[in-house]
Amino acid sequence: MRLRQFVIAFVLCAVGVGVAAPALAQLAGRSAEEWIKTLESPNRVAGLKIPETLAALKIKPGQTVADIGAGTGVFSFPFVQSVKPGGKVYAVDVDQGLLDHIAEKATEQGMTNYVHVVLGAFTDPNLPENIDLAFINDVLHHIEDRQGYVKNLAAYLKPGGRIAVIDFRNNMGGHRNQPELQTPQDVATKWMADAGLKPIEEINLFEDKWFVIYGK
Repeated sequence: MRLRQFVIAFVLCAVGVGVAAPALAQLAGRSAEEWIKTLESPNRVAGLKIPETLAALKIKPGQTVADIGAGTGVFSFPFVQSVKPGGKVYAVDVDQGLLDHIAEKATEQGMTNYVHVVLGAFTDPNLPENIDLAFINDVLHHIEDRQGYVKNLAAYLKPGGRIAVIDFRNNMGGHRNQPELQTPQDVATKWMADAGLKPIEEINLFEDKWFVIYGK
């Protein structure tokens, strides 16, 4: 029987029974409130290089962006400044508690016309419409059927749409000793190719992460 655990932080899918016990301990065992404190800590947010990442993505006003594995919305809300006026940001996650947190923040900040929460499935983001950009930051390695998820996600792209992925390089990051929770760039590129996408830009922004934008 396959064991499924929600990955509270930036997660869109479950891990299988074969995952080592330390991984299961990390991916579960925290409440949404505890994850919110972790994900929004100043040191972590600073390390995301949000302004530089947004500049590299070159999002245009009026576009529709999906923040895949949105967590607490640390990227979802900055995306609003890029898509205004007339655009949308879909904050996608599998944890309803985190989505409620994002929705509350959107109300407080007067962004409900721009930020829309979406409860994703383990194999599909369940987006309500096609998008211009899907953004996947520190999430892809948590997805069980990564190749299948990429294929489903690519089906939501508008003509000219893109998928941007940021993930840790081999043997770096918090899962450096867990090969089952690593996503090498070359392997991800093959999954994208199987979904009809190819690298269109590689961005050298992080020492420990690869950052590639894929398109048709």
